[in-house]
Amino acid sequence: MQGIRRIDTLSFTALYLETWYRSRGEADDLLLGPATGFLVGVPGDYWLVTAWHVLSGRRSDTGAVMSKTGLRPDYVRVRFASQENLAPIHVDYPLYTDASQDISRFRSPADRRIDVAALHIGAVPGTAVDAPLGNTWPTLRELHPRERRLQLGSEADAPIPLRVTDRLFVLGFPFGDTGSWPFAVWTVAPVASEPLARWNGLPGFLLDSRTREGQSGSPVLMHIRPGEPVVAGGVVHLHEESVTALVGIYSGRLDPNSDLGMVWTTDALFGFLPEIAPPDWAPPPAEG
Repeated sequence: MQGIRRIDTLSFTALYLETWYRSRGEADDLLLGPATGFLVGVPGDYWLVTAWHVLSGRRSDTGAVMSKTGLRPDYVRVRFASQENLAPIHVDYPLYTDASQDISRFRSPADRRIDVAALHIGAVPGTAVDAPLGNTWPTLRELHPRERRLQLGSEADAPIPLRVTDRLFVLGFPFGDTGSWPFAVWTVAPVASEPLARWNGLPGFLLDSRTREGQSGSPVLMHIRPGEPVVAGGVVHLHEESVTALVGIYSGRLDPNSDLGMVWTTDALFGFLPEIAPPDWAPPPAEG
């Protein structure tokens, strides 16, 4: 097709997930639903990040079981892409240490209202595409040509601002549709509430986006293309390279009748998974 030059490698970063209930008898295992996740960490030592309700099968606000069957998932199936021909590679990861579902293998915040979880998976399959997301936030220095970065003063180390109405992207698989496999669907998502205000006093804010079932657990990215203006400190920066940052984890809409959805920031993730946090990260001060 004319005008198409290449695939954006970020489209690999979102992983299609399925949660399954393991049959205790002769019946087949039962698919409970689709979702999205992504990897953080270092090669050979990855965590699969998604929404807590995806892995637990429970609502984060009430604790109620979500499936109409009354069942909760025993394992999550992750679909990786083969490096050779992009064919799917399915790997099942158990969510509990035994069939009783008493001791989970995944981690999550102590505050159950924060709908984020991470499952340690180690290395990806040997022939799979290895596409984790970074854990650092870009600075103004990265908006300047490489040959000029060393010449800039300390003011260039200020983080690129995130403000209400800024455009973010939710990368996932709406309705569990993998028609663009292995590349995720990019949903445009303007910031709808003040990020610093902390929605309900928690590390999150709202997006205005037409996200749907299957996108729970999606990575939420800031992605600034070359030449897009960035205003910071009263200065307009026009840069030559793409700038990307993981902003947080999408966990679903506030109400089925609304296009307002919840994103939990990386502070929420680093708070219960400090081993993958940047070296200079510090927990935000407690309120009150």
